Amino acid sequence: MNPLNKYNSPIQPKGGIVKRILGILFILLILNTTGCANLNPRINDKIDNQQGKIDEIRNNQNGLMLELGKLKNDAQISNSQLKEVQQGMLNLNAAISRNENSGVQILQGDGALIMVFGLGVIGMFLYWYRDRAVNSEKAVDIIAREVARLNDPVLNDNIFKAALNTDSEKHIYHLLVRHRQ
Repeated sequence: MNPLNKYNSPIQPKGGIVKRILGILFILLILNTTGCANLNPRINDKIDNQQGKIDEIRNNQNGLMLELGKLKNDAQISNSQLKEVQQGMLNLNAAISRNENSGVQILQGDGALIMVFGLGVIGMFLYWYRDRAVNSEKAVDIIAREVARLNDPVLNDNIFKAALNTDSEKHIYHLLVRHRQ
């Protein structure tokens, strides 16, 4: 290996120390702007600890205990209803009559709205497709009439050769024969 650097000089360039200092300053700047420079949590004390009790954690704990109590009560109610069903004591007519919306409900809610919208979009696509087919049929009819009027054998042969590739030669033949008469 050659002890000389890329400048063919035994003296190294002086930019290395400056680059390192700028690199360290850049990293410190990034850490400071992203909030990672606060390495000591005692500097920013957001937890209010009063006599060994933290109120925020206590409030969260009380909320969780209430939710667990509600779930326990719901489970007990479901258990009692299950026992009634197993014993045959559940009155289905009473459960149905408690519903305020008893009766036939057709096309109500989000699902029905999505279904009606979807059917409308499909209907628009079908209308557009049929309209396009009718216009294309009119255009083909006009072109077939003009080709039959010209009665050019080379043109007819070219049309039939092109039709062989699309499997529609029978339809084109009937169009040309119909317009020749």
